[in-house]
Amino acid sequence: MSVKNPCYQTKKILLVEDYDQVIAYTKSMLVLLGFTQIVVAKHADAALLACRKTYFDLILCDYNLGQGRDGYQLFEALKAEALLKADCSFIVISGERHRQDVYGMVEFLPDDYLLKPFNYAELKRRIDRAIEVKHVLRQAYQLIAEENYADALQACDVAMQEHPKYQTYVRRLKGELLMKLGLYHSAGQLYQDVLSVRELPWAKLGLVIAKFNLEQEAEAELMLSELAQQAETKIEAMDWLSRLYLKQNKLDSALEMVRKVAEASPKNYQRQHRLAHLAVVNNQPELAVRVHARLLDAARYSIYDTADNMLNYARALVQVPQRQPAREKQLTLAKVCSFMKEVKKRFNPDSYIQDQRVIEARIDLLQGNKELAVQKLQQSEELSLGKAPSPSGLLDRARAYFEAGDLAKSDHYMKELNSRTDSSEWYDSAVVLMYRSEQQKYSDQRDLMVDSNNAGMEAYRRGHYSEAIRYFRQAQKTMPANANIALNLLQAISQKGRLDDELIGLSHHCIDIIDKASLLTEQQQRYQKVKHNIRQSL
Repeated sequence: MSVKNPCYQTKKILLVEDYDQVIAYTKSMLVLLGFTQIVVAKHADAALLACRKTYFDLILCDYNLGQGRDGYQLFEALKAEALLKADCSFIVISGERHRQDVYGMVEFLPDDYLLKPFNYAELKRRIDRAIEVKHVLRQAYQLIAEENYADALQACDVAMQEHPKYQTYVRRLKGELLMKLGLYHSAGQLYQDVLSVRELPWAKLGLVIAKFNLEQEAEAELMLSELAQQAETKIEAMDWLSRLYLKQNKLDSALEMVRKVAEASPKNYQRQHRLAHLAVVNNQPELAVRVHARLLDAARYSIYDTADNMLNYARALVQVPQRQPAREKQLTLAKVCSFMKEVKKRFNPDSYIQDQRVIEARIDLLQGNKELAVQKLQQSEELSLGKAPSPSGLLDRARAYFEAGDLAKSDHYMKELNSRTDSSEWYDSAVVLMYRSEQQKYSDQRDLMVDSNNAGMEAYRRGHYSEAIRYFRQAQKTMPANANIALNLLQAISQKGRLDDELIGLSHHCIDIIDKASLLTEQQQRYQKVKHNIRQSL
């Protein structure tokens, strides 16, 4: 016999479900439970609109909503737009068993999962528990929403005293708050106390994360390896193992672990994103392209579905032709151009045109059109006024200017990227590692170019022109569009007397680079003199 809960009459509930039969069935049970203010949304966009108008006390959401966002993506969007009240309960309903994360209660997890088919008793039990737990912890959740974690911790202590029946839920939240505040010893002790009574997956994982943060790496690795063998904690344990390997600079192990995690959770954007970054770190541009292609699918309908995410695929593709034969290079560049048309179909070009110009400039440079590339980079600068580029956009600009031979501009954007990666907002070690790895590669290339150029100048001063040519060619490989290096190389060639076919071709190549550049007056005078000498040698 059903008994209506009078407290539920004032509760506003949103039911997100796309099947009419299930809607009718669930709604009838909600009425029996005592709910009178029930709003129905048949897809995620309708649910978002409803939540923008009304703050709900309870949201029952089907995981599979057909075309568009799924239930978890809706949850992410609601969190991102701050449309969930601190004491709102969010329950995901699904016809399939989905592996549930056990850590992340403070920020990332829905309140419960309900498996179809369910009956009245099961629905009542889940709703009663979710609403009661949120009521018990309402003060803590309100303070968490305000990012006041210290007071939220105290609110947990009060809830523990007043509602000992729910101490498991309170302790779980308290453990994560202790971690959030950096109180790892206290968090570890709390998890050990819980495990001494009952072996709960979230407590096991929480204890390992505490040890991870306490630099107890050997013990953490052993425990994570064990948890990676258990179904409930497998994915998250592998996730933390990859972070541990990154911390230990074991890049191959980290890449392999992240690859396994990404394969096991193909729709998880953050894990795919981490794999893409590690592919770049490990100098595997083709893998980076494949993962960014998967990210296009993983991001679709989610909060990560942005123009910048799509552009990241194009940026990854542009890295590949740099070591491809001419024919394959042209095919890849054609693929980039074709993909940019797809971006235009999805997003307003005004929102990303400044980044598009950078990608186009890099394509022009790969095709030898430096003059056109420089024009597009200048257009990008003008279009970027008042806009903050993404970290990926900054890296792309630094790469483009380096490839165009503009060391000052490239340095500027690398420094700006460095200031971003030093910021506290960068929480993902794989992301930070990728950007810093690219900065190091850039620094190494820059140093190689400068050292080779200086060695060439010294050899030229001593009259060792063949040696000077060798050094300048090495510098030019690192920075092929730099007019100053081309001029130095041309000057060294001009001292060789009669030129063979290889040096004649190299001279024409240098002249093409210099003619497309803007030279200072002194450089222009020097160039005219060198070019005169070259012509006499031809």
